[in-house]
Amino acid sequence: MGYYTPFIAPKGKDGGVDIIAYLDPLGAQTPRIKVQVKHKPETAIGASDIRALLGVLRAGDIALFVTSGTFSPDAKNTGTSSREFIRLIDGDEFIDMWQEYYDKMSDDDKNMLPLKRISFLGNNE
Repeated sequence: MGYYTPFIAPKGKDGGVDIIAYLDPLGAQTPRIKVQVKHKPETAIGASDIRALLGVLRAGDIALFVTSGTFSPDAKNTGTSSREFIRLIDGDEFIDMWQEYYDKMSDDDKNMLPLKRISFLGNNE
């Protein structure tokens, strides 16, 4: 998507932020984007996880919370009622975005979740 990501947390404790992204290579332009990622395909993310991410924001920050699963109704409510900007991206939306931006990604990024195009024979009706 054209963002610079100088910080991607290693596996393990990360202080609530997995990725920090910037609009420019120096990180001088706002907003700074703080991203929390949870791989919980069978579990809905709760409101406490959303509040934890909102708690690490500073002036000029916005938040993205990405999950391979879904968000509970309370989590969605917490996100929409927050004074700070937070975008909740569930597993389905993440896959849609991955497909949309896939051709623009570096080979290293594509290798994290490779896609293979499949064509089907159609008819002229």
